Amino acid sequence: MKNPTLPTSIESQTPSTNVRPLRGLLLKCGLLLAVVASTGAYFVWLMNQSSELLSTGLRILDRSEWLGEPPSGFKRLPTPVSNVIIHHTATEGCDTEEACIYQMRMIQTFHMASLDYTDIAYNFLVGGDGQVYVGRGWHAQGQHISGYGSVSLSIAFIGTFTNVAPEDKQVRAAKRLMDEGVRLHKLHPDYHIYAHRQLRPTESPGQKLFELMRHWPRWTEDVTSLRRLNDEPLRLVARAAWLAQPALKELPPLELPVKAVRFEFTLSEPCTTQASCTFHMRFLQILHIETENKQDINYNFVVGGDGNVYVARGWDASCESATDADKPQLDALIVGFLGRSKPNASQMKVAQDLLAQGIKLGKLAKDYELIDELK
Repeated sequence: MKNPTLPTSIESQTPSTNVRPLRGLLLKCGLLLAVVASTGAYFVWLMNQSSELLSTGLRILDRSEWLGEPPSGFKRLPTPVSNVIIHHTATEGCDTEEACIYQMRMIQTFHMASLDYTDIAYNFLVGGDGQVYVGRGWHAQGQHISGYGSVSLSIAFIGTFTNVAPEDKQVRAAKRLMDEGVRLHKLHPDYHIYAHRQLRPTESPGQKLFELMRHWPRWTEDVTSLRRLNDEPLRLVARAAWLAQPALKELPPLELPVKAVRFEFTLSEPCTTQASCTFHMRFLQILHIETENKQDINYNFVVGGDGNVYVARGWDASCESATDADKPQLDALIVGFLGRSKPNASQMKVAQDLLAQGIKLGKLAKDYELIDELK
């Protein structure tokens, strides 16, 4: 009986079924190495980001860190943004993280529960502890000033800075936040800084902070370009808004359409904010009534250095002559310019927009004569 044939090599003795488990093991090892490598790369990136923020001295607390409530809705903010508006919260200040978190939660509650906002109004807030607190962040429109949320980023200083200036570290944090916005391409490199009071009759951001802001490199005094972004080239401030008192008696009407317009200085101090222009308007009205024996402020409209037009006697009432006793009422529209020096180009453009509106309303003749007393 013959012996069975024996295999001639070791390889021929290896079962072919062992190949698949080996390949599966190699594949798992490869995937594990890829995950480890990706995780390592992420942590390296995270450490670099943290080191960069640490090197700039900027610490930003996310909404989860101050226990912010979720918003009830939001509109996306197109970036990069070209305008930054500075506010103060007009609340108590804070100099510790714990105190600032408390203020953040109180402000959000007030904005959402009392003002019916969808969230805390501001994009970012800066505490007296030198830290930045995320409000709506880089990508959501704020509700800081009606109509300006889509064209500006709002930064609010926590506290009230009417009589007290913010701490240096609070100011530094705000400036570093804006630098970070440029680095992240959320702010345009040539962005402009404005104060809340330049756009609305308010003390915000407080006189002391406002005085500091005016020395910042990107501070912008002329708000005309920002108003045009908001489709607000001509903003009329009604008599009630500047707290005018009623005329002493009914004013004689102008003959419409008016055929002449006169530009003249008010010979008062200039103003660059609505708050200060409102003060000067009230002063002029008192001066005209009590010292010059007029029935009311003796202009139809007044153009402020803040880019607003202040309604005085308006389109329909005539002004009083200062020299002609035989003709006590003027038949021209009188437009005053707050200040003593020649108005800038933006103020003149606002005045021209006012006259264009007058023609459109039928109050001013198309071929009106301009008497320019500013030269």
